Amino acid sequence: MTPIAIVGLGNPEPEYVGTRHNIGFWLLDNLAGKYSCKWKKARKFHSFTTFLKTWTRPALLVKPLTYVNESGAYLKPLLSYHGCNLNDLVVVHDDMAFDVGLLKISAEKGAGGHNGIKNIIKKVGSNFIRFRIGIGAKTVQRSMTGHVLGKFSTEEVAVMTKNFDFFSESLQHIVDKGAAHAMNLSNKRNKPTHG
Repeated sequence: MTPIAIVGLGNPEPEYVGTRHNIGFWLLDNLAGKYSCKWKKARKFHSFTTFLKTWTRPALLVKPLTYVNESGAYLKPLLSYHGCNLNDLVVVHDDMAFDVGLLKISAEKGAGGHNGIKNIIKKVGSNFIRFRIGIGAKTVQRSMTGHVLGKFSTEEVAVMTKNFDFFSESLQHIVDKGAAHAMNLSNKRNKPTHG
């Protein structure tokens, strides 16, 4: 069965652990931990990879080591090597358009101002699913770079941790039932509730 590729974006150095821009790495690391998947360094493709075989289809988890802005550099040959289709790709990344912990699944054409997504579109095209996790808007006092490379607060970490199971479930829905089903799930979850 053809594997689906799930790529989490982030920067590779230790100082970036816990930063907003590394939310893709965070989710895939936690997912790999949940299912006891072991990361392997694919030097040829400048990435860490592992296979998750618990769901209805095998999922190739990928953490590019080329920094966020060059996330697509080795993606095409890596996916080809593992027999993944370019139009069967999910990219997990941060999005300032949403509050911390909110999720939006979409298949948009544009990069939405995200340089990592822009690079992936340039290298493999735009026909992929964007798994966008909210990191909150920047404050007036903070630069864009300072915001995305800043670390989550203790309260924000708690929100992300609380939502991990929902993120994991949403990825599984994409793999098992398709993007449209997962989009409906996330949109319902993100609707505000009133007492």
